[in-house]
Order: sequence, then structure tokens, then C-alpha cells
Amino acid sequence: RFAPFPHMGWLLGDDTQDKRAADIEDSTLDPARGILWVSYEQSNAIVRLGADRTGPRTVRPAAMRNWPENRGPEAMTRLIDGRFIILSESGHGWFDTAGPALLFPGDPVEGAQPETFLFSAPRFYRPTAMAELPDGRVLILVRRLLWPFPPRFSARLLIADPRAIRPGKVWTGVEIARFAAPAPVDNFEGLAVRPEAGGRIAIWVISDDNTALSQRTILLKLDWRGASRKKGAEGNPAP
Repeated sequence: RFAPFPHMGWLLGDDTQDKRAADIEDSTLDPARGILWVSYEQSNAIVRLGADRTGPRTVRPAAMRNWPENRGPEAMTRLIDGRFIILSESGHGWFDTAGPALLFPGDPVEGAQPETFLFSAPRFYRPTAMAELPDGRVLILVRRLLWPFPPRFSARLLIADPRAIRPGKVWTGVEIARFAAPAPVDNFEGLAVRPEAGGRIAIWVISDDNTALSQRTILLKLDWRGASRKKGAEGNPAP
């Protein structure tokens, strides 16, 4: 027997045209408890759901209140130590590469107060998703919209070390991959890291078609073969 064809469904509530209630930008999971957190950029909110996906609790952190409606908490991950990193899709200006970012010492839904810093992506790129590797570093997916018409996309994958985050300073990553032909490239906005048998690690990347005729939903599986993180010459984190 063949498995059923996959389909998209609604995480919370019913079908709605209100983007503020449906446009989830990123999600992160506590695998030990099954608790899920999702971020909404239109309302600059974080919602936590129980393991059975009921009982949602919502918080709108004060540090995110002035983030633009359509460029809010685009990338979010919960680190294995319980901290949360959240990156805005926005820079301070059209040509800026650095945008606001937060490091929460604990669950933001429980009132944890974040440190603020900046995240710098390659010029014209914006972060869209983030996931932690087993060694504590994070992968960050960044995307760029290419003009003229019809709009096209470019995407890159960065690696960064949370140990390098400093309050008020700029945090950045090192490019490790570019998505280009002959591989399919589209509006990549989702990223997941999953362990597999034999110690292998799978990197999953998914695109959002925005229900547009010119865009597609593409799911890519990549094999992670990167080296484990090590100390730099002076004990600083090094990719």
C-alpha cells in the first residue's frame, strides 16, 4: 500500500484569511517534552503549545513591539540548554545587513527577559529559519528576492555559534552552502535538523509557495558532513 499523499493543514484554529492568525514564520520544539513554540511576524507574537497541541499560550515580548509587522520574528530556535534565539527579518534600513535579534535565557512565554543584539546576513539577504546542530552551533537559512519581474529567489545556508553572541553587538555566520541550479531554488523559509541512524544528520529545507502560480513548495533533504565545532586559537568559538 502507498502512503497517503501529504497535505497542508491548520495548526491552530480554522481556515482564516487573517494573516496575523495564520502566518507562522518559524517553529521550535522541546523534544523531551514535545512542547512546541511558533512565531507570528504579523503580530510579533510567540505561541506555545503543549505536547498534544492544545492549550496555546501567547506572549508579545516588549522587545519585539517595534519590529515591523511584515518583518518580525522570522527565525527562531530553542537551544538544547533552554535558551531561545529570535531573529527579525528586518534590517534598520533598506540597505542594512544587520537587524534586531534577541537571546532569551529561558522560555519567553514564561516571562524570560532577553538580551538584545544584531544579526548580520549577507547583503540583501534576510534570515528565514534557524535550527540547532547537535554540537550547539546553529544553521541559519537566509533568502533574497531577485528582481526584475518575474520575481525569483536566491538562498544561502550559514553556520553560527551562539557562544559568540554579545549584548548590543553584531552576530554573524559563515556561509557553508548556496542553493543554485541545477538544484531547485524557490522561496525557502523552513529549516530542520534531524538525527538519523548511524550518527548521520539530515538537514531539511522547505519553500513556501504563498499560493502563487510562480512559486512552488519544495522539500530538500541534505546530508550534514560538517566538522564538529572547535576552539579558536585564543579559546573563542570557531566554525
